[in-house]
Amino acid sequence: MRPLSFASSFLVYLPYLKTTLSFQIDPSSRKHCRLQGPLPPLPTRPSSTSTVRASKSTTNNLVCPRKKFLKRHDTSLFSLLQQDDKSGQNDALLQDSSSSSPSSSNLDKSSLFYIENTSYSDGTRPANALVLAVNNFVRQGSSILQEAFAEIGITGKDYIPPSERLPDCLGFTLNSEAVKEAARRRENALGGKVDTNPASRALYDVGCFALDELFENRPIARFWFLEIVARIPYFAYISMLHLYESLGWWRVPELRKVHNAEEYNELHHLLIMEALGGNARWRDRFLGYHGAVLYYWLVIGLFFFSPKAAYEFMELLESHAVDTYSTFVKENEDKLKSLPPPMVAVSYYKATNLYLFDDFQVSKKPNTRRPPCDTLYDVFRNISDDEAEHVKTMKACKDYSKVGQVVVSPHMSMRGDDIGQSERRKAWLEWSEECNKAADKKQE
Repeated sequence: MRPLSFASSFLVYLPYLKTTLSFQIDPSSRKHCRLQGPLPPLPTRPSSTSTVRASKSTTNNLVCPRKKFLKRHDTSLFSLLQQDDKSGQNDALLQDSSSSSPSSSNLDKSSLFYIENTSYSDGTRPANALVLAVNNFVRQGSSILQEAFAEIGITGKDYIPPSERLPDCLGFTLNSEAVKEAARRRENALGGKVDTNPASRALYDVGCFALDELFENRPIARFWFLEIVARIPYFAYISMLHLYESLGWWRVPELRKVHNAEEYNELHHLLIMEALGGNARWRDRFLGYHGAVLYYWLVIGLFFFSPKAAYEFMELLESHAVDTYSTFVKENEDKLKSLPPPMVAVSYYKATNLYLFDDFQVSKKPNTRRPPCDTLYDVFRNISDDEAEHVKTMKACKDYSKVGQVVVSPHMSMRGDDIGQSERRKAWLEWSEECNKAADKKQE
């Protein structure tokens, strides 16, 4: 059976092995493709302005500019493009960008840097679990073969080394010792330390040590791993609250509403890291996906026995995220300010409807926080501020599970009595004025 199994596996991977040796495919861009046979070759460099603006499918596979240009932090994006194209092929693009608004020019140039995706989904429609599992098996297996052959020096003619592809070509750094120092300063500050049980604290310390070792000098991959894990507790909380409601034990839909908005926020952090190539390596994806499944069931069990402990542990993780992102922003400030924001970040932070964005920030009133999103620096500052809001929300949920003070979104209140007398009077006057206007129109 073993030779037969090996032969069948080889036959399955044979067409993808041929594809792997003929050209290089960016693994992070393939994640968002529905695999139906070999994908087209990955272009190594846009040859003209028409190539840059060709089609939405091409922008998924564009590679960031060469590393030697990204090392020049003192240059703007305009001069960077001019240096990268000595023959003047990008002149038309630069002229169009200079005549447009800053935000639109940043969006035009972001396709030169990032892995932009036109959809948040991996396919056009949902399929059964078997089909999805097989497609993912083939997709990940192709990446395994690709990386394995590259390790022993077997590559195609269009192969691009990892150092020249996202995220390594961006050249970002993150000092783990600086992150630890930021955590120590926060915990020594008044009210900065998270009170938790010794078991949760020990598990948290082990997790931080593992992150430092596994993602040394790879901050974007580290952030991707953090974000794919950070969504899991909110899935677990919502699952347990649904279970309580289904059994008729307890029902507070307002709390589920807040957790749903938190998960939606973490989803966009994850999409931003994917646009930066954080999931480029198969090993990181394998660790992130399987770790997320294991983490989900651990949080389910923890919430089942102690909701307070489940919220405490998440408060620890969100506090660590604030320390990590704030340290990263300080360490890479100049470089971040020279790069445009990914499209997915602009579409989230500059959307016309920010209802869910306001919904998880229980410490703020709606429409009071509207952060800028003009550069990659703004994006990471926004993510850091989002994580700080998550810390406040987790603390409120922990107090809720301890003393029973209901946590609701800023858009909701538990009782009509919570609305002030002046607000009720104003609403009544507006309603009566509308009735009077309608009556006047009928008389006319």
